[in-house]
Amino acid sequence: MSRLAERYGISDNGLAKICRREDIPYPARGYWAKHAVGKAPERAPLPESGQPSRPITIYPTPQPEPPPDLPDDVRRQMEGIHAESSSMTVSERLVKPHAIIAAWLVDHEERKRRARQERDPWRKKLYDPGAFSDSDRRQHRFLDALFKAIERQGGKIRQGDRRELFGEVSGEKIEFQLREKHKETRRLLTADEQRWRIGNRDWKQELVPTGRLVFEIKTYLPSGLKCQWLETDTQQLEGMLPDIVAVFVAAGPLLVRQRQEREAAERERQLAERRRYEEQQRRKRDANRWRYFREIAEDWSDLAAVRDFLSTLRSMDIDRSIEVDGRSVGDWLMWAEDWLQRADPTASGPEDLFRRIAEIKEWSYRD
Repeated sequence: MSRLAERYGISDNGLAKICRREDIPYPARGYWAKHAVGKAPERAPLPESGQPSRPITIYPTPQPEPPPDLPDDVRRQMEGIHAESSSMTVSERLVKPHAIIAAWLVDHEERKRRARQERDPWRKKLYDPGAFSDSDRRQHRFLDALFKAIERQGGKIRQGDRRELFGEVSGEKIEFQLREKHKETRRLLTADEQRWRIGNRDWKQELVPTGRLVFEIKTYLPSGLKCQWLETDTQQLEGMLPDIVAVFVAAGPLLVRQRQEREAAERERQLAERRRYEEQQRRKRDANRWRYFREIAEDWSDLAAVRDFLSTLRSMDIDRSIEVDGRSVGDWLMWAEDWLQRADPTASGPEDLFRRIAEIKEWSYRD
């Protein structure tokens, strides 16, 4: 399965999925190992199928795009740090530890002292941190060398309120973690656990340390920078120290550029949003002014009927000296003429008309 998958440019799991989908049997795990010693199980027959045969097309998995090249200044800086790798060594003994590690050691001793003074067995067990394991001491020595190497390059090492570690390079925070890798294994239940077990399983799955260290940068780094180092049987983490320091030093300027690009993009977005809002308000204000202009035109049209009505009244043969409510008919005609003049939107000329239209703002009308 692995050899065929490589030939077709896909994973062995992908090829197995195709076989299952097309109902094609394939060897189970361990088949070829048993076959090599003459103990292979019987070969599975092809299933009966009433459907006509058809071709199966396997498309190779597209290769991921290579990460972008690092800037020349950052690449040269990393090469310079690698050239100084001889000065970056992890000592066999912890001498004059970094302030953060020294504080850990003092806190550990203080907890042990409190545990010794405690008489309550339960609280004594709660307070007692136990002795440092070989892995703990090794991690202390590695971190001590890493902290000092980063600070020699101009960075700073900080510890958060929850004891999370991060470096400050070029003003940017780079959070990281050093831990021991664990693996899942099955352990037989003890006699006491057998009494309280649920089900038929006589084993328990748990994580056990492997002795291998893993260093991981938890801050998202720009493409092209490594963020995890796992030691193997042939290479220990101590030999990867120069590479880790180089990534820290290179990540600072790159994160600064990344942040500046984000800020510039955010400013451009806000500016575009502001322009969009202003254009929306301009359109709304213009629509409101046009609405007001139409209302004036409608009023003027209504006044035309009033003007015709008043003209008809003036042309009638009537005695204008007759009084109505203490005012003569002639005075009433002048009163109507005065109101008609004041209500005429064109009485003050176009300039005054458009000045009033220009006073219309966004919220002059409620939609």
